Amino acid sequence: MTLSLLLRSAVRCNAANIVKSARITPLKSYSTLVANVQRKAVVQPLAVAKIAAPVVREISVSAPRMAAAGSSHTLLWTVERIVSAGLLAVIPAAFIAPSQVLDALLAISVVIHTHWGVEAMVVDYMRPSVVGNVLPKVAHIALIIISVAALGGLFYFIQNDVGLANGIKRFWAIKGKDA
Repeated sequence: MTLSLLLRSAVRCNAANIVKSARITPLKSYSTLVANVQRKAVVQPLAVAKIAAPVVREISVSAPRMAAAGSSHTLLWTVERIVSAGLLAVIPAAFIAPSQVLDALLAISVVIHTHWGVEAMVVDYMRPSVVGNVLPKVAHIALIIISVAALGGLFYFIQNDVGLANGIKRFWAIKGKDA
């Protein structure tokens, strides 16, 4: 019973106050000590408020630009899923009926899908608390540059060459030399 009283009082009151009151009044009886702790618990219902502000670490699972406190990630998540599901239709369609429109749609959806995937890895593994504040920003800028360059290169290939789907078909048709 005495243990349960102490545990209840420890929950209600800061454990450090219990230790201090026990050190200050070593000659008092146990009932007086428990009464003091219960009185302090009534007077100070949340002794945690006296402790210095707790350290709060923000953990972001999405892009930093979407990590604002008031933003909703539901729309971004929905768009990511639509693009992922759309790839299941766009990839076969681009190979069955190759055209510049389907090639462009394939290029956009593949690049944005890849961009979001690599961006999630950058956010997860390039945390400022681990690698500093500069490296995550450099990685995001590099990712944007690479994604824009890849999309531009694919558009150039679609416009000025055989197209994305036909180019992949030709690549698959290459046979190695038999030694």
